[in-house]
Amino acid sequence: MNSNCFKTVLWTVLLSVLMLVSCKKDDDDTRESMSGSVNFDFPAYAVAGQYVESYASGVTTPADPEYVWVSHDLNISETDTVRSRSIAFYLPDEPGEYTMTVYAMHPDYYSLAKSATVVVISSDINDVGGMYPGEEEFVDPRDGESYYVRSYGSLKWFTQNLRYAGTQSDTLGCLYENSEGIDMVFGRLYSWNDATGGVSGSGLGGGPQGACPEGWSVPTNEDWEDLAAAVGGQEYDFMDKWSGLGVVMSSAITLAGLQMWPYSPDNSHTNTSRWNGFPSGNSRDSYGDFENISTYGMWWSSSEIDDETAPYRYIYYDSDTFDVYYTDKNTYGVSVRCVQVID
Repeated sequence: MNSNCFKTVLWTVLLSVLMLVSCKKDDDDTRESMSGSVNFDFPAYAVAGQYVESYASGVTTPADPEYVWVSHDLNISETDTVRSRSIAFYLPDEPGEYTMTVYAMHPDYYSLAKSATVVVISSDINDVGGMYPGEEEFVDPRDGESYYVRSYGSLKWFTQNLRYAGTQSDTLGCLYENSEGIDMVFGRLYSWNDATGGVSGSGLGGGPQGACPEGWSVPTNEDWEDLAAAVGGQEYDFMDKWSGLGVVMSSAITLAGLQMWPYSPDNSHTNTSRWNGFPSGNSRDSYGDFENISTYGMWWSSSEIDDETAPYRYIYYDSDTFDVYYTDKNTYGVSVRCVQVID
């Protein structure tokens, strides 16, 4: 029997035993139910070969459960099993979808379990399905990162999300779930204050440089209206829903062969504008929590609403609109596109 077959059989037997321990009950069974739930950090998306550390918690009764990590397709040990509260390992070099299950076990209690899946992707933007190159490329002299650029109306736009991290002494934004390397596809998430430097903009091309490279700016409400008019062929008010534009501005992105946007009959993500809108999600609580990756794409306007709030445009997987909302400037994080007035 080869090693892969042996591991498959061993993992199947172990899983069956764990399920029996969890589910079997007879008249002499005096075990109780655990309180709480199994929790562990696991990235939704990560790059091939990335180092991952995770810690299991969440069960409150009993106070000393044993946590057992099990994965058939991740190389966590020779037996595909680790008995520990914490774990550390490298993700596979091969892109794809991989699953981890964690069991909380105790001889006096019925076990609990939780599973999570990570999509391992390539860090090469050219490996992303549904990504259209720009009419030109711009290299950010601050960090050497390259961006696709395309002209719409009166402006040039990045057709990729900004991923500038600032300096060692002044970090800007964060990665989704702090997952190293995924910014090549998703960019970074920025609070409005990080994105704009706390400076509000107005008028065509009148946004602040903020986190953008020199000569580029964070788009204003008027910049967004100019983009919508160029793509939609009519005038749009910034505060409108922009029906239909969510379809042509978003891409049917695939990662490791997997469709990222959930299916919806209301948004086919044609990306006919070549603007490459991806569902990069957002952060909350000053980069403390992350949500909505694969369901929402969101991008700041630099034109503040008041001292506390600013607007962002968003595409939702289940709607054809490119809608607008507003939120807190300092604690909420979304994506940034940079613009430049065409000479």
